[in-house]
Amino acid sequence: MLVSVVVATRNRPELLRATLLALKTQTHQALEVIVLDDGSSSDTRAQYASLWRDLDERFHLVQQGQDGQRGQGPSASRNQAIQHTQGQLVAFCDDDDIWIDNEHLARAVVAFGSHPELDLYISNQRAVYPDASVREDWLPRLTARRADMPALAEGCHRVTVEQLSQCGGFAHLNMLLLRRTLLLEVGGFWEGVNYEEDRDLFWRCVDRARVMAYCPRVTAQHHVPDRGKQNNVSMTVPPTDRWLMAAMVCRHIAMSVSSPYIVKLSLQHEGDLLRHLSEHSSQNGRHPTARLLAWQALGAKFTWKWALYCVWLQARSLTSLFLPSR
Repeated sequence: MLVSVVVATRNRPELLRATLLALKTQTHQALEVIVLDDGSSSDTRAQYASLWRDLDERFHLVQQGQDGQRGQGPSASRNQAIQHTQGQLVAFCDDDDIWIDNEHLARAVVAFGSHPELDLYISNQRAVYPDASVREDWLPRLTARRADMPALAEGCHRVTVEQLSQCGGFAHLNMLLLRRTLLLEVGGFWEGVNYEEDRDLFWRCVDRARVMAYCPRVTAQHHVPDRGKQNNVSMTVPPTDRWLMAAMVCRHIAMSVSSPYIVKLSLQHEGDLLRHLSEHSSQNGRHPTARLLAWQALGAKFTWKWALYCVWLQARSLTSLFLPSR
């Protein structure tokens, strides 16, 4: 069973080198790696020749655009790379992350081969933060519930939409293997955003998958971006824009899926984002905007504490009507 691994990259040749050399160690040999370079500089592209000498014929480089041009972003880049894939299964590995389990694909392929209706396979990852602290289990709530999940294949369990919606997070791209037919069915990545596009794809795939598996084994290492640097696409976006785009992603998910569990989860998360926007508006003196956003957030996710905050904002607004203008 051929597995296609998509790696989108731009101007990070040393990180890309580590990612690709780790992929090369996978024991599953029926593998192709599609590296989509999104308009890197001429200096970066000049380094690819030496990097490819350490690889083999399974690694393919696709250079999108002219040297140094404005990048099209991760969503469009990955969709472009998907068009070059031939595998029955498709996986992703970001160029700043790394697979640390060389049996990862071999284990997953066994599960897919023994269950023709399996469409989505989720493994686990550890997260390394800029201060060098480590989170060893990305989805601890899901891992804790594995005893409630029936065994599907060796080391993995069948998981439901409801269980995933209650796990307190979502599976990053590095943790996923998708049947190619499912990926094409959902239309790939939504190119309307280049932030939280992984969340959007994950939940749309979960909604359409026939059978899903969870393997609690840590197979990938995710390097959490340093918010003090702008060497990652998401870190080039101001916080308020990130909240706005994430809220739009939540609404897109809710409008694209049929599962009530995913709809509820997405709209509740949108409520959390609206709270951030409300508090930010209030801190910057935009009190009418803060009040309107606060009530919208309350409608999305009710808590008594936030209800009191909404009442306080409303009372302050009414009080201001009777204060003499300066």
